[in-house]
Amino acid sequence: WRKQDEDLRILVRSYTGRMPPETVLSHRSAMIVHGLPVPYFDQGSHPFAEAVHPRNGVRHTPMLVRRRELADDDIVDLDGTPVTSMLRTLADVARDYPLAFSVAVLDAALRQGRVSERAITEYCEAHRPRTLRKRVETTLTLMDGRRESVAESICAVRFDEYALPGFEPQVEFFDEKGQFIARTDFANKKAKVIVEFDGEGKYHLMGNNPRAEMEKERRREYKLRNLGYAVFRIRWQDLFTADVFLRIRESMNSRVADFR
Repeated sequence: WRKQDEDLRILVRSYTGRMPPETVLSHRSAMIVHGLPVPYFDQGSHPFAEAVHPRNGVRHTPMLVRRRELADDDIVDLDGTPVTSMLRTLADVARDYPLAFSVAVLDAALRQGRVSERAITEYCEAHRPRTLRKRVETTLTLMDGRRESVAESICAVRFDEYALPGFEPQVEFFDEKGQFIARTDFANKKAKVIVEFDGEGKYHLMGNNPRAEMEKERRREYKLRNLGYAVFRIRWQDLFTADVFLRIRESMNSRVADFR
């Protein structure tokens, strides 16, 4: 995916200053120009640039051009290339991409302070597409700028898909003396279940000793379990399978029953 991401960025940059008349970069290509992350690529897919044109739609190897109407304020010039505006880009992504992908993109835009929830909601309501309206509405319902990574955004979508309600992002925990223990990626306080995304990279950040960081994380998790919480650790590959989410649901059901 990292290789595909860089290939796509190179391809998008190659169109700077040489776009055909009335063609505007959009979707993933516009995301890249605006500085938003590409959450993931479909396995086996090949990167291609994306654009919109008011009258013509065509697909060939390096580019997909969708036939779409554009208002004047839907177009901005960035680095010498016409690109869909931030709001138009987010609306297009919410319409044309899978839920996990689009929620991750909208979350990133919110997290970076590029738009507000109100602004993107009002834009989408004022520019309702003829098709896939439900997908856009669901994306708007699930977006949340408190999530701190693409992985956390995708995880939140999986909670919705597997009927796992009640998980709040970035929940802080304190011991009986009021001393800070941890801030968790997700916590369901009713079911007393915590979900953490276990990205291996965090153990190597800032030149830290990975072994010492892992021991610190182990002690942190031990304190959370002492508070009566079940702790699930999710890896990137777990986000695309059902197993861990089914185990979380089983744990939630049994723990809620125990606390009744």
